[in-house]
Amino acid sequence: MTSTHHARRGLLAVSAYAAGMVVVTLVGWEVGARQLGYVPLTERLLGPSGPPEAEVRRYGRMMVKADYFGNCREYTVDNRTQQIVDKGIVPCEPQKKDAEAARPTGGKFDSFRDAFGKK
Repeated sequence: MTSTHHARRGLLAVSAYAAGMVVVTLVGWEVGARQLGYVPLTERLLGPSGPPEAEVRRYGRMMVKADYFGNCREYTVDNRTQQIVDKGIVPCEPQKKDAEAARPTGGKFDSFRDAFGKK
């Protein structure tokens, strides 16, 4: 009787260990799948969450003052590939100065926030 009781306890311990390993593996896959280039399990089972990728804003614009004559160098930034493309020298936007004067200064990264549509 005693050996049967211990055998069941051992089987229960092995089953609990295996279930724990499965849970840890699934959680690890869910957390790290996107960084490794795979599709997470929840996206496979439930479908993509959020708006379709075509609707997500992909490009940003960055203007850097080039000279004292009102010219700026324009760059576009691709959010997906992190590639920066130089668009050349363009006239600076005068309405941008008015918008900056009306808004309290928040820091150096306001131009990045404004370029990606977070106002």
